[in-house]
Amino acid sequence: MRSIPTTGEPAASRSANGASAWGAERTMDALIPGIPWYWLIGLMLTALVAGYMDAIAGGGGLIQMPLLLLSGLAPLNVLATNKAIALTGTASATLRYMMDGQVAWRVVRVAALPCMLAAFLGSQLAMHTPGWLLELALLGCLVAALLVALLVRPGGELRNGPAASRLRIIASLAPVGLYDGFSGPGTGLFMTLVKHARLHLGLLVATATTKPLNLLTNLGGVVAFIWAGTVVWELAVPMIMANMLGGWLGSRAAIRNGARLIRPVLLGMLALLCAMTLGKFIHALP
Repeated sequence: MRSIPTTGEPAASRSANGASAWGAERTMDALIPGIPWYWLIGLMLTALVAGYMDAIAGGGGLIQMPLLLLSGLAPLNVLATNKAIALTGTASATLRYMMDGQVAWRVVRVAALPCMLAAFLGSQLAMHTPGWLLELALLGCLVAALLVALLVRPGGELRNGPAASRLRIIASLAPVGLYDGFSGPGTGLFMTLVKHARLHLGLLVATATTKPLNLLTNLGGVVAFIWAGTVVWELAVPMIMANMLGGWLGSRAAIRNGARLIRPVLLGMLALLCAMTLGKFIHALP
């Protein structure tokens, strides 16, 4: 029976007799071999909520990744599996925003290739980084995200400014693509804030335009992770279905309610980011 790769065990070294994060319960109480039913249900519900929140404001990985980490997966497997799940949820939200005509396609066309290349580079860096250093880098990224998010406060009203130059668009968004490939949590939140504050897009348009770009950066990262065999598909497939549903429902809610919904969700994701960062600091204390 295949076991789920746990902390310190790369996906390529899965063995038939290897211990999994789920213990002996994998034989009797599992809907999928190696995964107890209650863990699977919990992971799917988490993916549903993450997809919903990510479609509105970004930051779905902040909800999804902690439970994947608690499941006992190695950090690299968590990053790869989370990115595969996020890819499909983002695709669902992108389709809904496209149908409503909310996407600023000029920004997407200019930033798409630079963001994809940056995300692929970030994934390569992650795969060649030792586990302990990767965890430290994740913490550093969360702290950086917290500082940026606190300094850049989104306004409550929709606003559309003059068209930004190509250089400004690339310089603003390519670093977010690099972060997405290397780590990922909060990327959608980053992109929405950057588009709103630096490119002067309204909150709804900024959120909608984030989705196709986030989809492309996720694609660049997922290709690298799939090629390396680090995605845990036993968890990814059921969570993908839940995340896609959440992405569709969340984008629909954002279109209906606009900034009235997007702003409080943005602030809520900032609060979650603060709590996660503080928790990691406390856990690291001797």
